[in-house]
Amino acid sequence: MDKLKGALTGFVFLLFISTGCKKEPEDQELPLTAQDIQNVSYGGNKRNVLDMYLPEKRDAGTPVIVFIHGGSWFEGDKSAFTDLAKYWRDKGFAAATINYRFTNTAEKNIHPAQVNDIAGAIEFIASKSGDWKISADKVALLGASAGGHLALLYAYKYDTGNKVKTVISMAGPTDLTGIMNAGTAQSQVVQWLLGLPFQTNPDAYAQASPITHVSSASKPTLLFHGKLDVVVPHEQSISLSSSLKQLGVANKLVLYEETGHEVVNLNNTMSFLSDCDAWLKVHLK
Repeated sequence: MDKLKGALTGFVFLLFISTGCKKEPEDQELPLTAQDIQNVSYGGNKRNVLDMYLPEKRDAGTPVIVFIHGGSWFEGDKSAFTDLAKYWRDKGFAAATINYRFTNTAEKNIHPAQVNDIAGAIEFIASKSGDWKISADKVALLGASAGGHLALLYAYKYDTGNKVKTVISMAGPTDLTGIMNAGTAQSQVVQWLLGLPFQTNPDAYAQASPITHVSSASKPTLLFHGKLDVVVPHEQSISLSSSLKQLGVANKLVLYEETGHEVVNLNNTMSFLSDCDAWLKVHLK
């Protein structure tokens, strides 16, 4: 019995020694999992918040899609893009849905407050790129209606850091001087955005129009619009696409025959996603 106990003791000792001598891999990291972060503050205003959707297995090269909601610049919420953000998160993109300051409030948040908020959100995301393990300068903007206008205007005029690589607009106004003829409601919300009537300063309306700032250096642009849109006439997107083509800028215009201002519906969701996926594969890399 004593001999058996001695043998077992020696075996345990050898096992301990051999285990202790094994070299552990240095700086071994577990694979990153998907992560959703809600209501992150990116600025000083209460509307300066964003939701961040981070994909699994991300790294410093993971591109970012920033979603900008619609609502005529005076209403709306980032939650309108939650489903699309999660869709592209699951495809390996980081996705941020942002809120921005409204017009027609006691704070008088007129243009360019909204594009300044977009700039703040993009810079904040870049500052967190190391922590979140995503790209700091590989960004796409995607906006709907008023958000489409802001996305286009920021990409063409305000992206001084050249972080935005492409822009996607869903029924976004492209020419605020022309939108004045679309109706009384449209005229009013644009006046709220700019803080003054068109007759007072027509140039302010032109300078806040994406089409004014188109150049050969403009970012590749994907446009969606419904031909039955009575809020933002689809001719606005046609005019922008034509200007981009004349200057040799990569662009694509998708017009939906039986669709109004709400661009994506049950009939075209799959084709919309397919067009976006193909576009991002080429222009966001």
